[in-house]
Amino acid sequence: MVGVIAMSGLGIDPVDLVDPFAPAVPADSRVWEAAVKMGRVRRPCAVIFIRDPSGDMGLYLTARKVAEEVFELSEEGIVLVERGRISWGLDRRVVEISLKISMVLDTSGISGIVDGVYNSDCVEIVRGDQTPLGVVTEDSLIRVLLRAIPEDMRAEDIASKPIEIIDLDAPLIEAIGVMIQRGFRRIVITSQDRVAGVITMLDIIHRVSESHIRGDPEEILLGSSIGGIGYEGPLFIPENTWVRALAKKLLGTRSKCVLVGSPENPLGIVTEKDLIRIIRENI
Repeated sequence: MVGVIAMSGLGIDPVDLVDPFAPAVPADSRVWEAAVKMGRVRRPCAVIFIRDPSGDMGLYLTARKVAEEVFELSEEGIVLVERGRISWGLDRRVVEISLKISMVLDTSGISGIVDGVYNSDCVEIVRGDQTPLGVVTEDSLIRVLLRAIPEDMRAEDIASKPIEIIDLDAPLIEAIGVMIQRGFRRIVITSQDRVAGVITMLDIIHRVSESHIRGDPEEILLGSSIGGIGYEGPLFIPENTWVRALAKKLLGTRSKCVLVGSPENPLGIVTEKDLIRIIRENI
């Protein structure tokens, strides 16, 4: 395996890692508005600001946090679908459920930014006077630091195993409960002993928020199976695929993951976190 790659050799400046597509929402926006915006640009986090994007609050919101606040679970881990409960959660102001974003100085090294993104969903780069310069997401970090991944590393070297699965006909509220309890962003769907696709929490909160706009977010949850909400078809790659090549394929998917093996014999899964872990180990 090739050795650790120095970032100075790559000519990377911290600001180069800023994601131009990272969503930003006003502090008085509703949770459903942030969920829809995150879903449209396929980013699991949104920065919160006051009045205009220059009025940064140092806060952000994630798809996972939205799910935890909107969906209440029973002792068995199933979503409790009570009339008005989900609408109430989606109509809250984003600032009420926001998180403190990690800030990294623009003079800091790349490794600090990578650590921050690995441990959360995004970090904010700021000047010494705390003026925000932009947000680094997993997507933008992987795109820019792709060359930090060793050239001879293959999919089988980094794939996570075993793959967590759920049946296509399982109730949607069951899938939500599993993802919240296990901290999953996505879960692989199977049908008749074959992998059928991948569903993400980002997809779910986006679709539920759109139902909320129409006036009945509970409708999409009551009696719906996973297949009824829509999901992304699986992208499989051979075990010997170079990781740099699979990273480019991964970034082009909605679910931000690729599966190793075949629909009949899935051997592992590679997500953006796996790629960032490898980048983190090689800078």
